Amino acid sequence: MLASGSSHSDSSDSLIEKLAIALPKNVQFNIHHVSSYPTRCAAIYATPPGSKTEKTYCESHYLTVSRTPSSTTDELFIYAIEVLIYSTERLTTLFVSKADSTGYIHLIETPAVVPSLLKTISSTLISHLVETRQRAGIKLVVSLFARAQDQYLFPGSIENSGKHVLDDRGLVRWWCKVLDPVLRQHPAEEEYKGGDDGWDIVVSTRAKAYLIVPGCDKYETSSFFPPSSKADPPDRKRWSNAHPLRQIATNPSGRPRCLIPHFPDDPKARFLDELDDELPDAQESQNINNQSKRYNNGQWKSVRTLEQFWELMAFRQECSSGRLVGFLWVVFTPPETLSRRDGQMSGESQASMFPDLSDLAMLPTPLQSQQQDPLSFPPQTPEHSSYADPLPLSPRTSSPIQPQSATKPLPQLSFLQSQPKRRPKKRPLTGPIVTRKPRIKGASSRSSSSTQPEKTKHYSWPKSSRGQVVLSEKDYKRAMDLLLRLDFADQKVAASSTTRWVNEVAVIAGMRNWGQLVVGKKEPFAEAFVTNKVNTLNNSTVKKKRKSNDTDGQCTTPSNDGVTMLSTELMRKKPKTADVEKGQGTLSSSINILGSGLVRKKPKTADV
Repeated sequence: MLASGSSHSDSSDSLIEKLAIALPKNVQFNIHHVSSYPTRCAAIYATPPGSKTEKTYCESHYLTVSRTPSSTTDELFIYAIEVLIYSTERLTTLFVSKADSTGYIHLIETPAVVPSLLKTISSTLISHLVETRQRAGIKLVVSLFARAQDQYLFPGSIENSGKHVLDDRGLVRWWCKVLDPVLRQHPAEEEYKGGDDGWDIVVSTRAKAYLIVPGCDKYETSSFFPPSSKADPPDRKRWSNAHPLRQIATNPSGRPRCLIPHFPDDPKARFLDELDDELPDAQESQNINNQSKRYNNGQWKSVRTLEQFWELMAFRQECSSGRLVGFLWVVFTPPETLSRRDGQMSGESQASMFPDLSDLAMLPTPLQSQQQDPLSFPPQTPEHSSYADPLPLSPRTSSPIQPQSATKPLPQLSFLQSQPKRRPKKRPLTGPIVTRKPRIKGASSRSSSSTQPEKTKHYSWPKSSRGQVVLSEKDYKRAMDLLLRLDFADQKVAASSTTRWVNEVAVIAGMRNWGQLVVGKKEPFAEAFVTNKVNTLNNSTVKKKRKSNDTDGQCTTPSNDGVTMLSTELMRKKPKTADVEKGQGTLSSSINILGSGLVRKKPKTADV
């Protein structure tokens, strides 16, 4: 049993199968999927002053796509994506942290015309995590921000001339197309079946996407929506130019700082930190002798509403100076048996509001209590009586004031407490020295996957959603730090860096070889492989213009092969080249020569 890392070859089989179905036929990749244990982390949502911080667990997923090695070529990273999963008792958030490519996608043998492979892999991974992490009665949100940069995960990859870096607008459109297939797998939020007494019976998970680009108006933002959004009905739009922060919040009427999540390396998070400096210090507000009487009520001075927050985000350095940043959300509302049209109510909350009928049957009615014999009741002892004093009464003393010595500790007890504890002496080691085999540094006495619960009220951790290698939080950061110290500028150097990272993760996890092969199974569309060739018609199918003196009796005759053959009388030949009449010029093969009668000479000056 491995302590710091463990292998779950069966856990990633479902993801491998989904990737094989989505990728084109006979396209081969190597997949390395690493994840971490659910670990307690700082809350991503701020709480009001005086309230308890929400317990939050974080889990990291890192998926790499590489070229399959062979006898002549080495393994080479092509694409990578990192997703962080934040789970609380009321919400599950999938935050797409980073995604990057090395620019060596052209080394993969693919058909001539296929959809974007990187887009397909990203959509499949996000869809897989959404499906496996959906909890009953709890909303799930996919969140990300699109900001164009030269490199995120592969240092030096920008020096590769084959890497194509999208601009801000192109990156926002690309991520919208990535999330659109995940969105289309679920019906719209407005689709429901009406029930009796004003209740709505929801039969499946509903989904809706949101996009905000600070500095862009409604019409300009709608240009970033995927092409499929144009076919949506007006009453069931799948994409909206808004934010769902109030919908996913516990208290929609709370302060703005309690509604905005705090993600790592997020432009919103940096703005939140600056706005929190406007709040008074907690120790200063709790000081009674403070003359300023500043009270920390969780309200910023400059920003009062969420609308003002997004307006000021457009003037931030990361969202201005000709640059655009897109904030995307996809909210998945789970199926609920009953829900009000003016407010949703889950089955668990309804069960807590109404008592169990079996417990009500055990309570006596007023008639039964009157007919019951009073002697049959058990005597009211201090343990059973509801009116018994919580503490026994002390006996009365002659003096109402207790002696002062009663409150002091006994001298013997204080003497025993002041004595230092003696440590037991260690016995010297004797006997022969037995040599032991060296152990891997990562295999320590940390908690393994066998001791980590799969499901609690704060998170769900099914085996089908884990990576092939599961590491602790410390080892996961160690593997990511190693990746950021490598170089992917050249193909040879990138192949060496790929091999080194794969081997280092195998040593950390206590494995020899790891990685899974994916072979595409999707049949390509027939129209995707149609080349731009000239269609040459057969001479037998050419119908020439009929002469004016042809009669209607002349018709075509069908042949034995089913091809309609034209008669010779209907065929009109091209006239031969002939000389033009005199005075109108002659026609040669390439040059038109005018006749002498058409040439006009310039009159002489003497004749005028």
